[in-house]
Amino acid sequence: PEISEANILITFEQLHQNKDEVFERGVINVFRGLSWNYKTNCPCKFGSKIIVNNLVRWDRWGFHLITGQQTDRLVDLERMLHLFSGKPIPDNRENITIRLDGHIQSVQGKERYEDEMFIIKYFKKGSAHITFKRLELIDRINDIIARYFPSVLSA
Repeated sequence: PEISEANILITFEQLHQNKDEVFERGVINVFRGLSWNYKTNCPCKFGSKIIVNNLVRWDRWGFHLITGQQTDRLVDLERMLHLFSGKPIPDNRENITIRLDGHIQSVQGKERYEDEMFIIKYFKKGSAHITFKRLELIDRINDIIARYFPSVLSA
């Protein structure tokens, strides 16, 4: 379609109407992106903890957050957890990656971040252990996985 004010408004209206589906796809992308090489990561559901690769990098100056797929997935997870808990979804100026990056830059030598939803421990090899603090919300995320993959996880 041509670029016009009407088409732009229609597009945003459709996105707003389908926001739950967009958030759910974000959760599915996180789930699909997990490595099954770790015993902690269950190929049929989220447990109390997941392990992700390439969230941070370490060099002689310390840790650095790697922006990209993993940080996008972490933001998607945070959005769903906030949505399920009834809390407002943080905007991009104060989401989990902004807070985690600020923590990493200000507290070199302490490889542990904690907020109301997550405990994140990160390691020199680039992996991070993400522990969920609100397990009742993880059950709701597993309900989404069950809808998308009914043969994997019984609802």
